[in-house]
Amino acid sequence: MKTINSLNRLLVLVFLGIMSYSCDQEETMIFETDGSVYFTTSDYSYSFLDYPGKQIDTIKLPVQIFGKTADVDRLVKIELVTDDTSKVNTAPEELYSLIGGVVPANEQLGSVSLELKYADALQDTVYAFYVRIVPNDDFEDVSYNSRIVEVLFTAKEIQPANWNGYLRYFWGDYSTCWWKFIKEATDRTSIPYWPGNADQDTWWMSDSEFEALQVVVKRELKKYNETHETPLTHDDGPSKGKEVQILY
Repeated sequence: MKTINSLNRLLVLVFLGIMSYSCDQEETMIFETDGSVYFTTSDYSYSFLDYPGKQIDTIKLPVQIFGKTADVDRLVKIELVTDDTSKVNTAPEELYSLIGGVVPANEQLGSVSLELKYADALQDTVYAFYVRIVPNDDFEDVSYNSRIVEVLFTAKEIQPANWNGYLRYFWGDYSTCWWKFIKEATDRTSIPYWPGNADQDTWWMSDSEFEALQVVVKRELKKYNETHETPLTHDDGPSKGKEVQILY
């Protein structure tokens, strides 16, 4: 019995040693590679409705590197996706421009810039186009993780770019009337909360500022439900017809 127990302990130690070695090797591979770059979101939406008077605006799609940082800025190259029948570009080419991106020196995060232009057709239309990261001298391998982002833009209400990644964990499913309610309750046209996004000019809101808005929205929703015959319900989206529920 002692021999069996000793053998079992030996096997456990060997297994732990193998696992430790594998993890060390994987970590070495991750941090010693020359690096890859990928989008940290699969979609990005923009509405000129949130920025009254703007005719042209620049959006920045978030990217992150896989591997070591570098002591110089590294360029990120993109192109329009035109060879995938499942990804249909509906936006007129004159309404957008692909600028390109950069990962700053000694940083893990960067962004890719696109220019969007206003047109009257956007008042009742949502245009879409797809962009893809392609190899260049700074990032020869772009096969890791997500390479493609769907860009949606309009001049009417649309689910904000940070809803799926952040807002839905506090305010649940999106719907047009719920988003309008949130903006009216907070007296804001947008909620620029996206922690870790390199575009701090756009996504600048701090945790404490967002927490304060959560209190306001929760209070106003409670007041609405207490002063109306029926509670606020979603008018569209995945929870259409259901009562609005705050998750946190």
